[in-house]
Amino acid sequence: MTTADDPQSTTDQAQGAAWRLVPVVVLRQAGFPMEALEPLVDATAAEEAHALLESMDRLASLARELKPVLRQHRIPGCPQTASRVGRRRPLTGRELRRATAALPDEAARILHTYQASAETFGGEQEAFTARHRTRLDRARTAVAEAFGDERLRQVLLLSNDSAYPEFAAWLDTFQGDMGRHTRRMTDLLTMYLQRVTTKNETHSHFGPFTVGRVGDAPGIAWTSEREMERRTLFSHWAAEKVAQSAAAVPGLSDVVRPRRRPLSFLRDGRIDLYAFTTRDGLDTDWNFRHLGGREVAAHEEWLWRRCDGERTLHELRAEWDTELGSPAPFDQVLKELVAREWVVAEFEIPVGDHEPLAALRRQLLSAPPERAAPVLSAIGHFEEDLARFAKLPLAERPAALAATKARFEKLTGTPANRNSGLHYADRSILFEEAHGEPVGLTIGPDIARFITDELSIVYETVLARPRLRMRRERAILTRWVAERFGADVEVPLDRLYSEFFRDRHALEGECAAVEAELAALDRVITEALLGEGGVDRPEVVVERDRMEAILAAHPRTPSAVVDPDVLFAATSRQALREGRFTAVIGDCHAVREVITHTSFGPLIQERAPELLPEVHEGYLSLLDDGEVLANLSRGHPDKSSTQLVHPCYDLEVYGRSGQSRDRVVQPSQLYVVLCDGRLELRAHGIAGRLRLMAPPAADRASVRTRSPRSPSRATSAGRDWTPPPWSTFPVSSAAVWSCNARPGGSLPPGCAVRTCSTAPRDGRVHRRPRSSSPPAG
Repeated sequence: MTTADDPQSTTDQAQGAAWRLVPVVVLRQAGFPMEALEPLVDATAAEEAHALLESMDRLASLARELKPVLRQHRIPGCPQTASRVGRRRPLTGRELRRATAALPDEAARILHTYQASAETFGGEQEAFTARHRTRLDRARTAVAEAFGDERLRQVLLLSNDSAYPEFAAWLDTFQGDMGRHTRRMTDLLTMYLQRVTTKNETHSHFGPFTVGRVGDAPGIAWTSEREMERRTLFSHWAAEKVAQSAAAVPGLSDVVRPRRRPLSFLRDGRIDLYAFTTRDGLDTDWNFRHLGGREVAAHEEWLWRRCDGERTLHELRAEWDTELGSPAPFDQVLKELVAREWVVAEFEIPVGDHEPLAALRRQLLSAPPERAAPVLSAIGHFEEDLARFAKLPLAERPAALAATKARFEKLTGTPANRNSGLHYADRSILFEEAHGEPVGLTIGPDIARFITDELSIVYETVLARPRLRMRRERAILTRWVAERFGADVEVPLDRLYSEFFRDRHALEGECAAVEAELAALDRVITEALLGEGGVDRPEVVVERDRMEAILAAHPRTPSAVVDPDVLFAATSRQALREGRFTAVIGDCHAVREVITHTSFGPLIQERAPELLPEVHEGYLSLLDDGEVLANLSRGHPDKSSTQLVHPCYDLEVYGRSGQSRDRVVQPSQLYVVLCDGRLELRAHGIAGRLRLMAPPAADRASVRTRSPRSPSRATSAGRDWTPPPWSTFPVSSAAVWSCNARPGGSLPPGCAVRTCSTAPRDGRVHRRPRSSSPPAG
C-alpha cells in the first residue's frame, strides 16, 4: 500500500463495498444460568443501604454546619468535641452538657439537632449492620450449598487444580460456621460463581462452544441438541517440560534439529542478537532491544549457518569432522552458541500446536528405540490420561488428575502447576474444551447483515485510531528510509534496525506529533460518543450520522480483519428469530483472525473443515496486487496461542514454526526497499511484497476499556524500541458497545457469537440505514 501520499478524506463511497463475513461462526455460552445467583440477591439490602447513605449525608451536612461553631466557641474541658463531630459521632453526655452551657442559643439549637441526628444514624447503622451480617451469612451458606453441584466443583478443579484440595476439603466439612476462614473461602467461591454465570468463559463445560454457519432461516437457531462433548488437551508448557526431560536422556539429543535464533544476524564476521523484551508474545509494555553481539570465528560462523532446523545434531557433528577437521570440540562450540542465544538446540514444540505430545513423539521416532522408549511410553500414558479424563464421571476426575500430575513431576522434576495468581496462565498441565449441546446452529441473513452493515460503524470507530497511526508512522518511516538509504536500495533488516536505533532520538519529535494527532482524534471521538454528560449515565444514545461525519474525514485504510464478540440479549429463541434483541460488542479483535488462532480453533476445524480455507480466502481478498501473505510464529505463553497452519509463508520471530521448513521465513531474509515512493517489505527467495498477518510482537491486541493503540512506537527509555509499522493489518481494541437492534430485548442467559469479518481492499464500507422494521429473511 502507498501511504506516503495520505489523503485527508475519502470522497467516493463505492456502492456495494462492504465488510465481508466469513460464513463460519462460533457460539460460546455461559456454563451456568444467571438464575444461579438469585440466592445471593436481596433487593432490600440496596434500598436500606441507600436510605442509610441519605441519613449519613444529612448528618454530614449538620456536622459541617456545627464544626466551625465549636471551633469558635471553645468548650472547657472538652478538647475532642470538634474532632468527634468531624467523624460524625454523637457527643458524650458530659460533652453535650458543657457544650450546651457554653454555646449561644442558636448554636446550642444546631448542636442538639446534630446530636439527635447522630444518635439516630448510629442506631440505624447498627441495625443495618446486624441485618446485613445475617444476609451475608445466609448468602455464604447459599454459596457453599451451590458448590454441592459436582459440575461447579469441576470449575474449581479445572480453573485452579492446585487449590482444589483445599476447596474440596472445606466444602466437605462446612457446618455453617461463619468465622474468618469461611469468609475467605466463600468470597473466593462467589467470584467463581459470578464468573461462570455472567461471562462466556473459555474452558470446558463452563464455556462450551458450538460451530455454526450463516444460513437461510432468520435469527439465531439450531435444529436439535446433543450431549456435551469434552476434549482434554495437554498444555504446551507442560509438553516443553517433557521435551526437556527427553533431551536429558543420553543419546536422544542427537536427533535434535538446531535452528538459528530468528533475530540473530550475521554481518561482516559479527553476530548481533535482537529480541522483544517480553520474549513470549504478550502484548503489554513490550519493546525491541539489541541484546549485543561479538565477532565470531570461522568455525562458529560455519556452525551457526548450518543450524537450519533441518539437520540433526548427529548430521552436523559428522559434517564438522569431515569438512572442518574438528577445529574445536563440536559440543563446546554448540554450547557457546546456545548460551549466547544465537542457536536453539533442543526438542521444540512448534508454536500453535494443539497436540504438543504428538509433536514431541514425531521428533523422537528417529532416535534409537531403546533410548527413546521410556519417554515415548510416558507420552503414551499422558495421552491415555487425557482421553480417559474427558470421559470419566466428574467425581472421579480429581483423583485421576492428581495421579497424572504425580507422574509428570516424577518424569520432569518440575511442579505440575505454574503462574499462581495469574489469568490466562495455563496453570495446569492440562486444559479442557467442550463442544456445546446445540446441533445445526445457523445465524440468518438478517443477523449477518446486522453484523456486517449495522455494526460496521463500531468497527470503523475502533479502527480509526490505529489506522491513523499506521498511515502516519508509515509516512515517517518512508521519509526516513529515503533520506538514510535512498530509493531502490535493499536494506537488510538488521541494518535497518541498527540505523533506526542510531536515529531514534531524531525521530521522536515526529512520533510526538503523531501522538498529538492521535490524542486529538481521541478527544473528538470521545466527545461525539459521550457529549457533555460524562460517563455517569446508564445509557448514551449516539446518532449514527454523528459518527459517520467524523469518520468521513479519515481514509478507511489499511484494510482490516475483525473478530467481534457480539453478545445477543433476547427474551427467547423466538425473539432472536424475529430480530428482537440487544447486541453488545464486548471485544473487537483486529489483529490475526481469532478463531483460527485460539485454543479451540482446531476443534472448530474438525466440525467445520471449511473454516481455514474460508478465513484464508478472506485474507487473500485483502492483498494488493503483488503482495504475499505471511503468518507469524512468536511465542506460545498459553493456550490462546494455539493456531491453525495457514497455507502460506510463516515468519519465525521467536518460537519454532509448525509450517514446513521450506515455507518458513527467517528475519535474516527480510529487507525493505523504497520503490516508486512506496516502502516495501520483502524477503530473499520470495517473489512479491510481504503482508504480515500481525506485527512481530504482541499476540493479543484486544484490551478492554482502553483506547485503541497500535504497537508501533519509539520509546525513550535506554535502548528500548518498538519496531516501525510493518506491512500488516491494523491493531485495535474496543470497549463495550451496545446496539438495540429491535425493540423488546432484555437480559437473557449468556450467549455470545464470534464472527470474522474482513474489510474490502479499498477500505470503504457501504452501510444501510437502521430500520425499525424486521429485516427481510
